[in-house]
Amino acid sequence: MREDRRRVGTALGVSFALAFLCGVLLYHTTGFIYAIADDVIMRDIASGAFTGTPDGHLIFVRYVLGFFLSRLYLLNGSIDWYGFFMAGSLFFGLAVILYRGMSAKKSPAWKAGYTGVVLGLWGIGLMPHVAQFEWTICAAFPGAAALYLYITLRDREGRQLTDIILIWLSLLLTFCIRYDVFFMVMPGFGIAFLWKFVKRKRPGLLYSRKELFLPLLVFAGVGVITLIENGAYSGADWKEFWRFQDARSQMYDYSGVPSFEVAPAYFEEIGLDVHEVRNLRHYALYLVEDMDAEMMEALSEESRRQTALGGKEQLKAGMKLSLRELTSPAYFPVSLPALFFFMGILLYAFLNHKRGVLIPLLLFLGAEGMLWLLLGFAGRLPERVAFSQHLIMMLGLAAYFFRLWMADKERIESGKNRRQSVTALAVIVLCLLGAALQLQRAVLQNREKRAADGSYQLFKEACKEEKEKLYFIETFMAEPVGGASVTTHGKPGISRCLTLGDWYTTSPLDEERMKALGIENVEKTVLENPNAFIVVRDVEDPGFLDTYFSYKYPGTKLVCQGVKCIGDRNYYLYRPEKM
Repeated sequence: MREDRRRVGTALGVSFALAFLCGVLLYHTTGFIYAIADDVIMRDIASGAFTGTPDGHLIFVRYVLGFFLSRLYLLNGSIDWYGFFMAGSLFFGLAVILYRGMSAKKSPAWKAGYTGVVLGLWGIGLMPHVAQFEWTICAAFPGAAALYLYITLRDREGRQLTDIILIWLSLLLTFCIRYDVFFMVMPGFGIAFLWKFVKRKRPGLLYSRKELFLPLLVFAGVGVITLIENGAYSGADWKEFWRFQDARSQMYDYSGVPSFEVAPAYFEEIGLDVHEVRNLRHYALYLVEDMDAEMMEALSEESRRQTALGGKEQLKAGMKLSLRELTSPAYFPVSLPALFFFMGILLYAFLNHKRGVLIPLLLFLGAEGMLWLLLGFAGRLPERVAFSQHLIMMLGLAAYFFRLWMADKERIESGKNRRQSVTALAVIVLCLLGAALQLQRAVLQNREKRAADGSYQLFKEACKEEKEKLYFIETFMAEPVGGASVTTHGKPGISRCLTLGDWYTTSPLDEERMKALGIENVEKTVLENPNAFIVVRDVEDPGFLDTYFSYKYPGTKLVCQGVKCIGDRNYYLYRPEKM
């Protein structure tokens, strides 16, 4: 028993040390940068750059985790805790997977081989998503790693407390980062749990009650986090915002902004003209009069009406979307290893005449297939969600393959079969070479993104220094945020660069930010405050914004007041003036 504890403790320490070392090396080689604007906004909320004070209300991330991150910013505001934590979750998942091999009762050579394969496959599939991370995938990988650890936890080895704790922590981490990704992991867990919980024993079935401990522990943790979440977002203001958020998400993320030309009478009825609908298309929500939850719900309903398909057409579209994302070459770094693991399981089952091992595999694939179809029918398979699904499938299939491999003791005994040793070495080398190529690709991609979009981040930092000025930018101008780097030398302070609307519009956080900046109404501020500017990047043409102000305020035109040149980009500063 003491020897087992020492082995598990050593395996845990070595696994996390290796994952940490990989993190340090990758950070110094490529750096970590934000792939999407949502993460940057949540970083700004947690750090205090949004409202002036670090806050745990990150909207998408659970409050428990948001509160923890905001406290770290209070301790040291110059470190990008949010970025390091999100990128770090991918290394946490790596450590969990490494631990399974390190804790096995195998030779050092076997463990070295296992480590090489894991690091190689992790590098091939995840390295680009660590170098340019986004919160959905940061949530998916710990959950998928927990699934791998749970499936590979063999019944006859008993219940290792370390394994239970790692699975529990991984699942709660997934839930805290993005709760709906947690439910994407659950179908695979459900199949694995049932297979462990229900045992065939003539003349009936035997139920393993000890298997109930882990799910009860997980859902108890989820329950506590949910209770804290409900308390953090209680109050009429937050409830109103969540109405707005649900409708906004449906319209902007899935069904699209409704067309004015399709239903002009509808827009006239709710008081929006063609110029304000154009503002909607550009996400300029502050320039839409009387924008609130009720209006957003009405717009979302009209959007669904305009894009609605018949039952047969929707079924066909859903299946087509699911199949396209399931087979897309864009996901080959994770989908091809999943296919190889699947083929390996089939080969083992038929060569060894053990077709019974296919039952849990087919149930797992059936559950995952149903989830693919449901997401496809709902139209909710953007790239980050599809990649997360592929990750879950890959690690689920890898876990079933690992169980079969470990069960065949003669096959895995070191030195018994020279041909198999050579084959294993070739697989390890190929995996590591693939990881090296992905590292080279990540370095180039990060360099290109910083060169292309880094000046916008410099512009935001420059805005903080000009305490009396305000800069309003078109929302989509802020979307390519590849230049936002994770650093240890940030500049704390509220940002004076604001978008013209986004998913946080109408939230209590947004109201707090406006109050801190002395803004009662964005449109009124633009019109009346001589230190408030509308910013246009690269092109000396304010476009739809000029048309909007000229229409709503006859005789008014946006006039360029100056140009800020940052990096290789020009930022044109406009103010409305009477002509």
